[in-house]
Amino acid sequence: MFRRIFANDTTTRAPEAIATCEGLLHARSAQERSTEVLKALTGYLPGDVRGYVVGEDTGRGYRFEAQLGYDEALLRLPALNGPWRSVGPRLVPNLVAELFTSNEAGIRSDYGNLGLREATSALVVPVAGRYERHGALVLHRHGQPGFTDEDVKLATRWGAVLGEAHDRATELRMAKLSLVQFTRAFVQAFEAVDFAQLGHAERVTAYALALGRAMGSTRAQLADLYFAAMLHDIGKLGNGLDQKIEDLDHPQRGANMVAASDLLAPAAEGIRHHHEAWDGSGFPDGLRKEDIPLLARIVAVADAFDLLSSERGEALPMRDVEKALDARAGKTLDPAIVALLMNVLRQGRSTQELSQLSDGDLPF
Repeated sequence: MFRRIFANDTTTRAPEAIATCEGLLHARSAQERSTEVLKALTGYLPGDVRGYVVGEDTGRGYRFEAQLGYDEALLRLPALNGPWRSVGPRLVPNLVAELFTSNEAGIRSDYGNLGLREATSALVVPVAGRYERHGALVLHRHGQPGFTDEDVKLATRWGAVLGEAHDRATELRMAKLSLVQFTRAFVQAFEAVDFAQLGHAERVTAYALALGRAMGSTRAQLADLYFAAMLHDIGKLGNGLDQKIEDLDHPQRGANMVAASDLLAPAAEGIRHHHEAWDGSGFPDGLRKEDIPLLARIVAVADAFDLLSSERGEALPMRDVEKALDARAGKTLDPAIVALLMNVLRQGRSTQELSQLSDGDLPF
């Protein structure tokens, strides 16, 4: 999708630029995408060139999204008034007036302490996709030479690249949200066949996400964990839901059912291996310890916890649940993840609180 932006670029660096653009599709966050574009763009320009990307949210104003050459502290400052409010691409004739005179003293001081006032020239280009404006890309040069109209054209091209990359990320996020809505409705209908299992998948998912957050997982990792947990028993479709009957084939069937979706590829691994055991006694492949995918190990602990603690499982008192999990740690369950769950519980969060999966918990 980026090739048309560089269609008229006959320089020897065009293939390198296209490769950088394609790499943006794998960036996990807006900050990562913006930082990569800043690195690529400043690599074309001579002298001491620094910059930042300001994101724009309808109704919420502006924020510093990424920076290059200054300090990460810039990302924590408010982006109130500045050249990023420009409608189109342009050279900035008086950066001091636009960035400093228009802001209150405290903000001017913070910007100055980070070196922004020392810039000798600046340019700004919009970051806009096919659907909306995402913000602006601003470059500062410290020293000579000054920016030229050709530099503005080059920056405009990279602003368009960033806009398209943000568009693609938005489309992917919306696709995941649609998949979430379908998944929840499908699982609820699936579990409603056997009332005893109604809510099991959502509770397991809530516990799994709590564990993932305690591990410091990224949003992308939490998204994969969400689908692995919510769909971990989907292979039982058509074969009954009785948890007391061990269906050795359901993990593989479940993985097969979602394998055709690229969005669910990581989750498929978690689904396939959530009945592997830490000591190698599980199924379908008899994997041991860290050879078991992390998603599967998390889901296994969350699944065991729900079956021991819920009213539709064994409904054991919490002290007995802890004893049962401790007995399984190092045998069927990852001992580190069991210990982490016990730590989460000991922080004062009740089972009922942990099991509530609200829209605010979703990592999308």
